[in-house]
Amino acid sequence: MSIFPSCYDLLDAVPPVCPGCEAYAPHWRWVRADDMRILTHDGDLICPKDRTFGYTPVSAPLPVVEPLEVAA
Repeated sequence: MSIFPSCYDLLDAVPPVCPGCEAYAPHWRWVRADDMRILTHDGDLICPKDRTFGYTPVSAPLPVVEPLEVAA
């Protein structure tokens, strides 16, 4: 008996997760393009937390910029 990928969701197993964003992504993989290693969820969808394209975790809250008041 073979198990097809479409039947995986019916099993009581821990679903595979993306190592970058920890989202449910059963077909995540690393893809090579132009000498870059890109983390994708299905071969086409780039992981939003892939560091190849500049993602860096925010360690401190972003500064709040107050709008300037214009004198009338």
